[in-house]
Amino acid sequence: MNYDLALVTGATSGLGRALCYALAQRNISLIAVGRNIQKLQLLAKKIQTPIRIVQADLSQLNQRTSLYALIQELCPDLVINNAGFGLYGSAIKLPLKLLQEMIQVNIQAVMECSIEATSALKKAKKPGLILNISSAAAFFSYPNFSVYAASKAFVYRFSEALDIELSAYHIRVLTICPGQIATDFRKKASQNFPQKPDYFTLSCEKAVRLIIKQISQKKRVKIIDLRYRLMIFLTYFIPKSFLLPLLQRSLSKRYRKNS
Repeated sequence: MNYDLALVTGATSGLGRALCYALAQRNISLIAVGRNIQKLQLLAKKIQTPIRIVQADLSQLNQRTSLYALIQELCPDLVINNAGFGLYGSAIKLPLKLLQEMIQVNIQAVMECSIEATSALKKAKKPGLILNISSAAAFFSYPNFSVYAASKAFVYRFSEALDIELSAYHIRVLTICPGQIATDFRKKASQNFPQKPDYFTLSCEKAVRLIIKQISQKKRVKIIDLRYRLMIFLTYFIPKSFLLPLLQRSLSKRYRKNS
């Protein structure tokens, strides 16, 4: 991959951290963005290529604004919007503040970061690539996962359209839609409710390989892996009156039921 500087959000753990290692192995300099400064500092010690760490809570507008100023200054030619989180449970039973934070991180920050990165690249007359991490959940109305699934649907639709809009500027916007990955996502989504192993969970290492492959191939939208592509295809033939309760039941043992 021929990129000089990559910005990765959500770099302190899971997929974001693994992507930082993978990019560093390809001699790409990094801007690693995350909330936990200690984890960012630990990451920086283990990365061999030049790395700049940025502590930022993307649910906070003032902290996002500082990040965007840095994007305008440094003009990364590879941007991976990986930061995001979900919450299991009925939307009316979850704290509204947490749902608002989810919207800020999953939608607002992704949209703004994509636009700011595009603006910087256009000003510098540089080609570049933005990869936005959506989810297989983006293809469903998902009871008890409704806000998260809707937020990822926004990422998918927005990114797909923006890629067309930017075709004249040699700037690409790709979307990847993974299913369950072996990270702490489920633990956080369940607010530490015990989780059972899932056959459909994709290893973090394989997810990174598929993401790097998509960046290399510049495929606009990709659902990973084959099992999830097949599941999504088959759901088009299932009536929603049956599918939506099925999706709701699929999460029934993943979170603590609150009255």
